[in-house]
Amino acid sequence: MPVEHLFLVRHGETEANEKGIEAGPLDFHLTKKGRRDVRFIARMLSKVKVRAVYSSPVPRAVETAGILAKSHDLKVKTLEELTEAKIKPEFVGKKGRHHILESPEDYLETNDELYTRTSKAIEIIRRQNDGKVIVVSHGDVLSAMLEAVIESRTTTRDYYVLHPEPASLSVVDLRDRPFLVLYNYRRKMLADL
Repeated sequence: MPVEHLFLVRHGETEANEKGIEAGPLDFHLTKKGRRDVRFIARMLSKVKVRAVYSSPVPRAVETAGILAKSHDLKVKTLEELTEAKIKPEFVGKKGRHHILESPEDYLETNDELYTRTSKAIEIIRRQNDGKVIVVSHGDVLSAMLEAVIESRTTTRDYYVLHPEPASLSVVDLRDRPFLVLYNYRRKMLADL
């Protein structure tokens, strides 16, 4: 049985998110709120039979994936292709949010290269697994994955069609033709109702 669903989760909130710092590969851990939000997503996914949990090797993503994997008694598999979009070193750790489409000159890779890298990650995951899989990554990476699913390449635009919030869940059905089932679900949504 091939991979049926990808449960795409953006890492939980960090101090860098709170302060608008470009974290890049830096070792920012989840805030108390970030861990609480990820535990909410973990509870939502605890009833789903998940076969594997993949993560970017960046610590905030691995920490998020560990929380999600715990209820399924799984080990987290890291995949370099899921790492944060590669920003130029002079912007890492600095205030001011950078996004690959809004300020491409700040990056070491193009949006097309990011898109290719994330497509490769999905293919690796599909080759190695079946059933349902959790994937934890970063905003730009998940945006590229989601845009691939909805066939909305954004290379000619300078804004995001989809950009998931920290500790949010998006679900992609891969059984026939890729289909976006759920986008940007998070704990705060219920608090707003």
